[in-house]
Amino acid sequence: MLFNGIIKSLALLAVVPAINAHSWVEQVRQIDNTGAFTGSIGYPIGYMNRSAPGFNDSLAQNKILNTAANPPVCKPKANAYATVNRLTAGPGDYVALIYQENGHVTQPNLTPRPYRDGIVNVYGTLHHEDSDGINDVLNAWTADGKGGNSKGKLLATHYYDDGQCYQNAGRNFAIPIYAQRYHEHGLDELYCQTDFQLPEDLPEQGTYTVMWVWDWPLIESDTQNTTEIYTSCAEIQLGPAKAGKNAKVKFSKSNPIQSAGIASQLANLIEATGLGIGQNPPAAPSSTATKDPETESTSAATKSSTESTSSSSKKHHDGVKTVTVTAEPQTTTQWKTITVNGDGSNTQSETSSTATSTPAQQTSASTSTQQTAPTSIVPVTSVSKFMKARATGHARREA
Repeated sequence: MLFNGIIKSLALLAVVPAINAHSWVEQVRQIDNTGAFTGSIGYPIGYMNRSAPGFNDSLAQNKILNTAANPPVCKPKANAYATVNRLTAGPGDYVALIYQENGHVTQPNLTPRPYRDGIVNVYGTLHHEDSDGINDVLNAWTADGKGGNSKGKLLATHYYDDGQCYQNAGRNFAIPIYAQRYHEHGLDELYCQTDFQLPEDLPEQGTYTVMWVWDWPLIESDTQNTTEIYTSCAEIQLGPAKAGKNAKVKFSKSNPIQSAGIASQLANLIEATGLGIGQNPPAAPSSTATKDPETESTSAATKSSTESTSSSSKKHHDGVKTVTVTAEPQTTTQWKTITVNGDGSNTQSETSSTATSTPAQQTSASTSTQQTAPTSIVPVTSVSKFMKARATGHARREA
């Protein structure tokens, strides 16, 4: 028994270095009216081929640890498309931003992070400049286009873990989430994606810049996070809409999963607008000991998928304590955000207060499929409930 435990631990450690790499958009794909990817592949600003000589993760990614100086949200756009192509799409078309999970989905227990590895926001603008800063965009631009400096708008928000993706772990089935999804899909790996719709009022010429912003704070406590943000940007060459104005996607079940968008993301473009706020938030905890926190987040899965998810997630969250939160409507919540330099030293500490939403508001957010993104982000009183199992890919595709 001890020998088997040592072998399993060594197997897990063998893939730990992969989680030191982080994520960036690698491809931009258009989604047709059957849900399948169509047309030529587009690429992000600053794209680097993984097989290119001298390739390094740090050169491909755009990492932000300190927002105090309002660093650029995008890499410089000069000559960004000298050797690679922009995606061509039109007003109202659906688009997928493709990225690798690099171990963050399949090994979520290595560091304390938000539910389903944080939130990816997609923003868009016709007026992008290299000087556009992270504070100008993240939690500033809104779905109605009136937030912040009004240069752009929020197009979609989804969880980083899209519910189906996983990285090639060499068939190391000691990693539960990898094992579950590998056996479900039968592929060596499956890239993650963030899906959104281009605004229908865009012109049919020129370029439109989209910004993929992954908010992935390190959780220090229920009231304190340390900033860690990764961004990718891409220019889209605008043309006539291929799907036609007001076209809806009717997903074909014959589409290979690796070559199609995700139905639940297109049905709920504003899936999450903050930790636990949005179309598909985790349920609030109601017990400190006896209730299994994973069961509520997988209610849409089949019985076999739910059992597999629950079994694997229990292994992932050893040592995480579920906190019971009781609050009256409009209770004031205080939290603290710390930004750090690359050497780990603190450079900024900010404490803020705001009122939490009422239970009725949160119910509406999680059930309405047509809800518009709010114009502000409402924090939550506890992060404990966001450290939960992922919904299975089957459950999210059928949502």
